[in-house]
Formats: sequence, C-alpha cells, structure tokens
Amino acid sequence: MSANEQADVVVVGLGPGGEYVASTLAEAGMDVVGVEAELVGGECPYWGCIPSKMMIRAGNLLAEAGRIPALAGEAAVSPDWGRVAGRIRDEATDDWNDRVAADRLAAKGGRLVRGRGRLSGVRQVTVGDRTFEARRGVVLATGTRPRIPPVPGLEGTPYWTNRDAMAAKELPESMVVLGGGAIGVELAQVCGIDGASGA
Repeated sequence: MSANEQADVVVVGLGPGGEYVASTLAEAGMDVVGVEAELVGGECPYWGCIPSKMMIRAGNLLAEAGRIPALAGEAAVSPDWGRVAGRIRDEATDDWNDRVAADRLAAKGGRLVRGRGRLSGVRQVTVGDRTFEARRGVVLATGTRPRIPPVPGLEGTPYWTNRDAMAAKELPESMVVLGGGAIGVELAQVCGIDGASGA
C-alpha cells in the first residue's frame, strides 16, 4: 500500500466557494489539493447564474426592441434562440470545458485532483485509490445538484433540470418552471424568447 499524500489543506468541491477558498489559500502559500468530480467553478458558470443572465439579457433586448414603434420609429426583430444558445456554449461555458478554471487554480499553486472525495479519517480524504492527509484541515464545499420533486406523473414526463435548460439548442413550445429559487425564477423570465411560452 502506497503512503498517503500530504497537503496543508484539502478542499472537496471546487464550485464557486470551494474554488475561491482553494485559490486564496494557494496564493497565500499553502499546499492545497482541490478535489472536483465535475467542472471547476461548479454550478454558477456552467449551469446557473452566468448562462441564465445571458438568457435574460437576450429576452430584455427583444422586449426593448418591441417598444421601438411606440417610442422611436420602426424596427424589425426576429428572435433566434440559436444565437443565445451559441453564446452560452462559446462565451460562458467553453462548451462545458473547465480547462481555463483548472489552469487558473494551478497557476496559483493549487493541485487539482479529479474524482469524488470522501472523508476516510481525521483530516483524510480519499479519491479513488489515492488518500490525502491534510496537515491543517479539510474544507467541505460539495455544492448542489438539481432536486427532482416528488410530483405525481413527473417521472413519466420528459422534463429538464437547470442543466438541460442551460444546454438547450432549441426551445420547447411551452414550459412550466417548478421552483422559485434563483435559477427557477431566472428561467421563468426567459420564457417568450423565440416563441416559447411559460407558466
């Protein structure tokens, strides 16, 4: 059995909070291991607030253009969800590739370990067949994932989570948004772009 690997701090989960903690500690000169099973940066830049704000901005532009005849003349505007989806894919998420964020952590001196971490002892985190011992401590920043509510009939109905919605290349003809959290409210605001309607 190989010896455990050492670090000052192990951060499990590199979403917005965990990435910030790992980067700040690494910049301060600590030996930091960051553990991430998905994308460095987490929900916000890839499936949450950044792409949703791009969607809202597009909707606001379309709404503002609709006011031109009453205020300033004539304008012809054609909604095109493909352009919004393309900007999300290219500008916000790099097609759901976290290389920039991973390189940013490495440039500050942090070490990225891909996989699911679990506490395996006092100040110990195991990721696959590797175990890390933290001299100073372990930070748990495991983040969130979409919760599917126990709504009768939902299981047999095609539905999207926020992750599906952010990656959509085409909009459905109609949509019902369940949940009034930040992302749910923002997705509900987007309804109407390119002819979609929501409730």
